[in-house]
Amino acid sequence: MSLFVIGLNHNTADVDVREKLSIPEYEIGNVVIQICKDNRIEACVIISTCNRTEFYYSSDNKQLAIDSFCKWFGLDYDSIKQHIYIKSKLECVQHLYKVSAGLDSMILGEAQILGQVKSSYEISKDNKALDTTTDRLFQSAFRVAKSVRSSTDIGKNPVSIANSAVNLSKQIFGDLTEQSILMIGAGSTAELLLRYLAKNNYKQLAIANRNLNNAENLAQQFQGLAFQLDFLHSKISDYDLIFTATASKEPLIDSEMIKAALQKRKHKPMVIIDIAIPRDVDKSVKKFNDVFYYEVDDLQKVISKNLQNRELAAIEAEKIIVAEAEIFMDWYKSQQHTQLIHNFQRETARIRKESLDKALNKISSGGDIEDVLFYLANNLTKKLNHTPVKAIRNAIQSGDINKINTIKELFNIDQNNDT
Repeated sequence: MSLFVIGLNHNTADVDVREKLSIPEYEIGNVVIQICKDNRIEACVIISTCNRTEFYYSSDNKQLAIDSFCKWFGLDYDSIKQHIYIKSKLECVQHLYKVSAGLDSMILGEAQILGQVKSSYEISKDNKALDTTTDRLFQSAFRVAKSVRSSTDIGKNPVSIANSAVNLSKQIFGDLTEQSILMIGAGSTAELLLRYLAKNNYKQLAIANRNLNNAENLAQQFQGLAFQLDFLHSKISDYDLIFTATASKEPLIDSEMIKAALQKRKHKPMVIIDIAIPRDVDKSVKKFNDVFYYEVDDLQKVISKNLQNRELAAIEAEKIIVAEAEIFMDWYKSQQHTQLIHNFQRETARIRKESLDKALNKISSGGDIEDVLFYLANNLTKKLNHTPVKAIRNAIQSGDINKINTIKELFNIDQNNDT
């Protein structure tokens, strides 16, 4: 079995492409089950966030895995090859370590991604979509990420997409004390954003969600109001600053909703910061002069904090990752060699059982025991010799002296030894 990852991220694809190749967290379990139904794919772990979608495979058939990736999204390889990357073995290991440690994030060193990787691992584990290799790989990635964060300054002065969204809103308004704020969504990203937001004073907070209980629980935690998404059309005009972070497949906010809201607000400006993938807001809202709409990719452009220290820390982190990846590959190669021994032992056990069954049948049919024993010995010798003898003949015919010497050493034989 070989390890490889197929995926795309914020460096290889813009938000239009990423949202087409995203998978909501609640669907990931079903996807890994479907992919692993093919017994040539031993394991699959899927990481899907606003910045990336990656399928980690353990399989002896890379093309099959590529085909399954494309098939799931209903796309042919040629249409997306410019946006995706395929990394095998050592490159795959190093890539996962970088992702888990926040070195491959839109915001260098962000910590949220580690929790998302752990969640993806747990989903595959719960759905029996892991093998020994992928389990070991992800466990080592968590350990390496922890080592990177404790040994370097990569996590100093935490920055994340959620934090950047809050910082952007403060840059726009200068002060949030007079702003009524709406959070659409009640998942982990929404909660993280609200934690950053809670460090500031604001006029009012409301949380809208499809599941009212989840919205109420979060609203209670942050002293806000809660309502169901069904009422969004009538209530959205009450808010100056709107954050969105849901797993909706279709936009929740369109130009008609915003047009009506602006009329109610008498064209008082609104700021909408959409950090969902797929996007919660139809980009047609950009046409309104009184709406300031920002999506995930815009956040990268407005991060003002100096990341120089993190970049220096990333150099140290890279050294840790390279060393740890080599350690994992040493284990991985030893497993491959161990599997070779297991395969050899399984084949010789098959030959032994097959020969013994035939011998026992001869005895049960009244055959002479001494004749049967000679048959068993000759049959075993013939079958066990077949593959090695064929290899020796091929080596002799090729004239490859290195191969001949290896065979002599392997089988402890010498062509000049008559004993």
